Amino acid sequence: MKINLNKYLLYSSVFAIFTEAFFFNFIIDWKLLYLIIFVNFIILLKYKKLTFNINFINLLIFFFIHGVISYTKIKIPYNFMLSQILGIAVVGTYYYNFVKLYKPIEIINVYCKMAFWVALIGYPMFFLGFNFGQHGDTRLYSIFKEPAHYVIVVLPACYYFFKEKKYFSFLVIFGTLILSSSSLGYVGCGLLFLLPNLTLKRVKYFLAITPLLVITFIYVYNNFEFFKMRVEETYSSLNVINTGKFDEYTNLSTYVLVSNMYVAKKNVIEHPLGSGIGSHHFMHTQHYLKEMRPPPYLVSQNKQTDNSFDANSLFTRICSEFGIIGFLSIVFALFFVSKSYKHKELYFAQGVVIYFLLKLFRDGTYFPPELFFFIWIFYFSYKDFLATKLTQ
Repeated sequence: MKINLNKYLLYSSVFAIFTEAFFFNFIIDWKLLYLIIFVNFIILLKYKKLTFNINFINLLIFFFIHGVISYTKIKIPYNFMLSQILGIAVVGTYYYNFVKLYKPIEIINVYCKMAFWVALIGYPMFFLGFNFGQHGDTRLYSIFKEPAHYVIVVLPACYYFFKEKKYFSFLVIFGTLILSSSSLGYVGCGLLFLLPNLTLKRVKYFLAITPLLVITFIYVYNNFEFFKMRVEETYSSLNVINTGKFDEYTNLSTYVLVSNMYVAKKNVIEHPLGSGIGSHHFMHTQHYLKEMRPPPYLVSQNKQTDNSFDANSLFTRICSEFGIIGFLSIVFALFFVSKSYKHKELYFAQGVVIYFLLKLFRDGTYFPPELFFFIWIFYFSYKDFLATKLTQ
């Protein structure tokens, strides 16, 4: 039987973004993702022409030059930088060449079908109490290791189904976002309805009623003890970003969020242009951890450096490793991608924008497969849209 290579590449490459939980450990983690990309790279090299995006190449060169200068100055081992650049180069180049082989709508249709079935599989797993993550956790994981990871991968499909008025498919995925009990999922649900309806006129209305909201906040704060207590607890938690001194009962989720923000703030103050790609973990563990006071129970469990590799959020990590350059790049990128909301032809690209926002909130890894999968679909969708406009 003759294998259709185009169909194989299409389905295997899309399926790869859902394979987080498929791996085994022998010295290192051997992931199904690695096998798919390795085999497919060989196919691309043998039967297709491997090409490179000049802007992507320039970005890698910038990472290298910026990293060499920063690492040399701060005296950080270069392996932290090289591993990140290599991972970005391999995954980014693969998905660029993959997406380029097809029309964006072909890939979008396959991705949405897979996201629907992955969501559907999640229901029996949830009700049977089975997951690939933490034993005994009652949240919906589907075939992922964490609910938050599941949420960000399927949310563009959820948005696309909603805008295309495929309400059954939308509700199937939307229900899993609720059952995931993930704060990231709830934020995503809110953005799904909010962003398409956010106009300049409505922003002006919001700014106009801001004084009323401030007065209401002050009144409730002064007259309702429960609300006042919550506000003060929140302020106390956020103030740790300045002090680094944690309460002994601070929970792990709050600790990893705030501790990485504290490290990023200190790093940007001392290195305004950043410490180089991949350096956040080193700066966290070797420089700033000794200035912090982690909760003793987390120290006893050796969890005081949890999430230090990815800074717990992409925004925190980019700002820490690239300083002012990173912050301005994020602002520019958000301004550019927000233009997709002006055109109904770019519904899927709009869903990808929500993915980007959730990545900024949580998960600072630079080369999970879905990141470059979504980046290149957005890129080619927007490129095709502009080309169509010019020919009209």
